[in-house]
Amino acid sequence: MKKSLFIFALLLITIVVNAQTGIDTAVDFTVKDLEGNLHHLYDYLDDDKLVVIDFFTTNCGPCQKYASEVSASYEHFGCNEGNVIYLGINWGSDNEQVAVFDSLWGANYPTVSGLQGGGNGVVELYGVMSYPSVILIAPDRSILHNYIWPPQQDTINIRVNAAGGIPMSCAVTSSPALWPDSDFKIIGNDANGVIFNINKPGNQQLNIYAANGRLVRQQHIKKSINKILLKAGFYIAVLQQGKAQRKVIKFMVN
Repeated sequence: MKKSLFIFALLLITIVVNAQTGIDTAVDFTVKDLEGNLHHLYDYLDDDKLVVIDFFTTNCGPCQKYASEVSASYEHFGCNEGNVIYLGINWGSDNEQVAVFDSLWGANYPTVSGLQGGGNGVVELYGVMSYPSVILIAPDRSILHNYIWPPQQDTINIRVNAAGGIPMSCAVTSSPALWPDSDFKIIGNDANGVIFNINKPGNQQLNIYAANGRLVRQQHIKKSINKILLKAGFYIAVLQQGKAQRKVIKFMVN
């Protein structure tokens, strides 16, 4: 009896580990990434593209660990300019929280927040059961791999290569800065505080996050020079203007 229960438990674990999404055929969706670009899954598949989706949460340790690995694979296959599309779909966070995650952990591929980009709905459609869950979808809409683990660059590359993915260099492009660098910078950082210089203050909000993604300071910008006292550590400052424009600075306080 005990042996039978043990075998059953092993089978159950195997089933769960190898089926981290609840479907085997891709369901269509349209989502909006942090830059405001729309991504329609079936448009990509109808264009004969492979699609890699990284389902993640911002506070999950393995998600943080493997984000840069997924980015390396994204770059290996041409940064969405070739026949492979990479997309990060979040559960439970807003655009700014996902932007901080991307900056902290090196997620360079397009990402969609759960709360503002439509990510929560896609997670529910696909029955995602753990994070991160990296899946690979073929142009015929079949899910070739519903749980690529571990989601390291080499592991993902092997699966994508076998499915017909073509490695290529990323195109060199220059995207305009949301603000010139001179419009948001640190001009002082010592025991007396961190001094931010923000040109043209107005409809802006400054959010400061700790290395673990926790919001530690938030204030509306009313003047150009802003001094903030912080404990020693690594931080990310996000200057937000409206819903889309943002600029990010990483800095240390000693």
